[in-house]
Amino acid sequence: MSVFPIRNQAACVYKWAWNTFRLYNGKSSSCHRVETVPVLVENFEHFHNTPEVINDRKLMLEGKWPGRGCEYCQNVENQGGMSDRLYQNQIAGLTPVDFSLDYSAPVTPRISEIYLTNTCDLACVYCFPGYSSKINHELKKFGTYPIGIEPITESSNRDQYFSAYMSWLDQNYQHLNRLSIMGGEPLLQKEMWAILQFASTRVNPNVEIAINTNLNSDSETLKKFVNIGKELLVTKKIKRLDICCSLDCWGPQVEFIRYGLNLNRWRENFEYLIAHKWLKVSVHHVVTALSIGTTKQLQDIIKEYKQINPKIIQEYHLVDSGYEEIYHPTMFGSEFFKTKLEQLLEEFPVTTDWDKQARLRLEGICKLMSAAQPDPLRLAKLHATLDMTDQRRGTNWKSLFPEINEYFKINRISNVVQ
Repeated sequence: MSVFPIRNQAACVYKWAWNTFRLYNGKSSSCHRVETVPVLVENFEHFHNTPEVINDRKLMLEGKWPGRGCEYCQNVENQGGMSDRLYQNQIAGLTPVDFSLDYSAPVTPRISEIYLTNTCDLACVYCFPGYSSKINHELKKFGTYPIGIEPITESSNRDQYFSAYMSWLDQNYQHLNRLSIMGGEPLLQKEMWAILQFASTRVNPNVEIAINTNLNSDSETLKKFVNIGKELLVTKKIKRLDICCSLDCWGPQVEFIRYGLNLNRWRENFEYLIAHKWLKVSVHHVVTALSIGTTKQLQDIIKEYKQINPKIIQEYHLVDSGYEEIYHPTMFGSEFFKTKLEQLLEEFPVTTDWDKQARLRLEGICKLMSAAQPDPLRLAKLHATLDMTDQRRGTNWKSLFPEINEYFKINRISNVVQ
């Protein structure tokens, strides 16, 4: 299988091969980092080939960055780092079967990422109401935070979108290399089990089925998922089962960041998963200003677990999608997190080729941080947001993040947004 054939300074295989669709609002995008566009239920067959994405393809064929969220990779590359774009363009087999150099020609994605509902038992500080029912409830009760994200009303025809998606899947499943089931929290959602049931009726030896979970579920639900996945593999219905376990750092800090998380349960569930070595288990870290302080503790724990299962994957991704305004570490400048990030990079555990690529992407984050400048306005918004979070949740951020609190004092960062 060949790699993506367009090789220039801007073209990204995602624009042709990746689709992210959100049932809660009927919107589509060419990866989860870029701007979404609405798709009508009655016009669902074009959900991967919207006018906006077609124009993005045109610009990329001309070697131009299209914007609309692609700045995430552009900024990393500008500092000499390994971006998602560069990494994915090297992977063989992602080019659509119906790929054409005619940018306007519709293509069938190789990767389908589906966000089901916002049902979730956590209220992570950097998450959206569209992905967390707990956040949506909180915003409706107390109002918005300084960043201004509003609560949502779920689309009344979400079930119609799911039906349309399943019809599309019925026609195109054989072309997929990856089917990623997202949430909210997938393990809490009936639609995830329906998709797994669908997979049990088909054979696609090339497809990887993946879920992204907060791993806060009860053990019986997790065991049910693992058993179904094992049956799909044993009967050779799929190529691989992936379970991505989200966690950013360690200790009470992560229970503040991922509000509602039981860290002991997460650890017990993770130990259960890594004992099943046929599973592909990964840990997804969202890098924020709040997580960097205790990320090394988590990385050290994963390093220990790699002695049990060397195939465990860990990956670092910078916070994005709007919340970078208040949680992105660059607003503290280049020096504040420098030592901790360098230590993460220096001691990143490498046991597989995948780890080497993941380390390169962490190195890209470090390079991006090296050019950072303090941003007092964004810092003030963060201060105000943390104080408001304490008021709403009965937490105490200053005791959990004393270095940030001290930084605010020294630099006279108030909690008043001008």
